[in-house]
Amino acid sequence: MNSMTMKTMNQQQSKPWYRYPLVWMMLSIPFSAVIMGVVMMTLAIESDDGLVADDYYQQGLAINSVISRDKKAAELGITATINLNNQAKIFDVQFEKGELASFPPQLQLQLQFATRANSDVKVMLEHGIGNQYVGHLKQTLNKGIWYFELSDGNWKLEKRVQVSDKNTIKLQSEY
Repeated sequence: MNSMTMKTMNQQQSKPWYRYPLVWMMLSIPFSAVIMGVVMMTLAIESDDGLVADDYYQQGLAINSVISRDKKAAELGITATINLNNQAKIFDVQFEKGELASFPPQLQLQLQFATRANSDVKVMLEHGIGNQYVGHLKQTLNKGIWYFELSDGNWKLEKRVQVSDKNTIKLQSEY
């Protein structure tokens, strides 16, 4: 071998370990996994998905009272039609009282977003002329699936709805 070739080989063999790109490539894989693990743990700890109820046992026990309120609405023949104008943030409700003695002065409309509990909204509907009730939203509803529940405390009507800019929702008891 030529002395020049031997000298080049010796220089290549005498490089410190951190001068080899393959070493850095091999170290970057586990290092990036550790970094991504820390990022994912931080996101998991800081973000609340709101899907699990803290009092699931109590909610399970209360199911009988929920069913009885649904049955009460069916017995009374109560129905409602909600016209939602999401852009104007207005609820216009046509309420059919069925066998109720009179129209309640207020109705509560509870809106639950399907996946985020912190998006839930309660709207008090004020009695207008005849069978009309009106309520206002503070902000527009996110498009998606919402659960509508209309009640006065003694009975309730509910329905699952895909919300868009303008909706007409017919509520009646299924019992």
